[in-house]
This record gives sequence, structure tokens and C-alpha cells, in this order.
Amino acid sequence: MTASQTTRAPAPGMPQGTGSMFFSMIIMMGMLLAFLNPSIRNGTVSAMNTVLSPSIGFGGSLPVITIMIAELIVVIVGTTLRIIFTDFVEQARVQGIMGALRVEQRAAFKERDQDRIKKLNQQQNKYLVENTQLMNKQMRILPITLVIIFPLFTWLSVFLFRLPYPVFTVPWAAKVYFTKNFLIFPTWVFLYAVLGIPFTQIYQRLLRYFILKKRLEKLMSTGQAD
Repeated sequence: MTASQTTRAPAPGMPQGTGSMFFSMIIMMGMLLAFLNPSIRNGTVSAMNTVLSPSIGFGGSLPVITIMIAELIVVIVGTTLRIIFTDFVEQARVQGIMGALRVEQRAAFKERDQDRIKKLNQQQNKYLVENTQLMNKQMRILPITLVIIFPLFTWLSVFLFRLPYPVFTVPWAAKVYFTKNFLIFPTWVFLYAVLGIPFTQIYQRLLRYFILKKRLEKLMSTGQAD
């Protein structure tokens, strides 16, 4: 009886929902392997080129603007999905409780209060499960986001490499080639990443503010109704 209880004891504290996270990772790996297949990659680029080249290609005359618009598409879609699937109110609640538990745990360790440490560890396991479930909800959108990012990123790479004069200007250099490698990546990848930082931060903060404000107003109105 004691042995069976000992065997089953860790079960309540084990993170739940990790199966969905692994499923999302499997989908992501499958997509990566698919894009390594030349026929799939070329077919995707051809399909994307039919749509994107006339709309944001500008005949190859404004490649930096093309990169900026492509970045905006990724930021808007990816950030919107991530924020919609994130419960900021619940996330803040769980993180606040876990922070308070860590403070109490440090105090209990200093006092060497074993009973208190045990109770706090049990409470911490409970909220670790909740935190894992919240993270799991966010992980579910990764495959959806990658369905957009991979084709767009692949098309952008082919588009820039086909430019007759693939250069841009920066304050410290008159000519920087998009296709020239910097470290292990082409220069355009770093330009893409740098341009994405302000777009992501601004859009994420604005969208998060409005969604969080709406959710808080809903919670307040529900509380007043009760």
C-alpha cells in the first residue's frame, strides 16, 4: 500500500498538456524537412512569387521596402495570433503567485521549517502545472505561424538573390550586398531581423494594451454584475 502510494505520488505535480507541445514541435520539424525538399521548396516559391512579386516586389527597385513589408506581414500575423492565444490576466495572476511562493520558500529554507517547505513545494507544483498549460496554449500557434513565415522567408531569399543589383546603403558603408554572408547568414537576414525589432515591439505593446484593457473591463463588469 505504501509502495503504490509512493509510486503514484509524483503524478499530481507532473506538467499537463506537454503532449500538445510535443505535437507542435513534431509539426514544426515536419515543415522544416518539407522545405529541405527542392520540389516542395521550388513549388512554394513559385506560388508565393505569383502573389508577392506584383504586390510587394516593386520590380526589384525597392528591396529594403520589400523586406520591411514582408517583416510587417510576419509581425502582424505572428504577434496577433500569439497575443490572442495568451491570457494575460491569468498569466499575471499565476506569475504573481509563483513569485510570492518563491519569497516564502526562501524564508522557509532560512528557518529550516520542513513542514512549511513541503506545503510550499506542493503549491508551487500546482502553479507550475497551470503555467505549463498557459505556455502550451501559446505553443499551439507556432505551426500556424510557421506556415506563413517559412514560405515568405524562402520567397524573400530567392527574390533578393535574383536582383540584378542586390545592394543597399547604410551610414557606414555605401554598398552592402544582400547576398554577402555576414558570419553564417546572408546580410539581408540581419537587416530583416533589425527591421523587425521596432515593428514587433510597437505592435505587440499596442495590441497587448487594447486586448488587456478589454479583458479587464469585461472582468470588472462581470464582478459588478455579481
